[in-house]
Amino acid sequence: MNLSDITVRTFMKCLFNKDFEGVGEENWERLYTEYIDLSGMGEEGQLGLYVGIHNLTVRLKFITDYLEFQSKVFHLVGMPHIEKLPDIHKFGHRPKWNPQEPEKFLIELQKIETKEKRNYVELKMLEKELEDMQKIQKPQTVNARNSFVVMLNVLNKDGYKIDRDKTDMEELALMIKQHGEDIKAINQNQ
Repeated sequence: MNLSDITVRTFMKCLFNKDFEGVGEENWERLYTEYIDLSGMGEEGQLGLYVGIHNLTVRLKFITDYLEFQSKVFHLVGMPHIEKLPDIHKFGHRPKWNPQEPEKFLIELQKIETKEKRNYVELKMLEKELEDMQKIQKPQTVNARNSFVVMLNVLNKDGYKIDRDKTDMEELALMIKQHGEDIKAINQNQ
């Protein structure tokens, strides 16, 4: 099942009435995500926050594990795992190892940990922003339905022809994306 297989009316039944007949509840989340991605609606909203949170979480987990690993190796053998030193370069950190001053390596690890604290703060800010957005964007179904219908009306007024029984959701998603790009271009030119 693809977005091109679903009409606007069928999509609205799934979205607002939780009536998945002809779509299948097991397909719904994937199809809805495709709609958000294809329409570009997620680029500035929750999807962008989810991506940012995911990226920071992965970064912080890797760096925390790396620092713990190197610290344990250093305490066990008196030196870092030399071959693994470059693994953290992709995150902009370049710890130095000088065999004549081994104790300075632990200071290098502490510097990395200190620099990463700003990413913990940023992660907390993104999580808070997402939480706030979700509180705001949990409208009653009536309000969400009204917003969706208003969007369809705006698109129709702006020249996009939408027949709820004939227009498929892939077409609608592309119309939404194009309309958004047109609005951005107009705003940039003013």
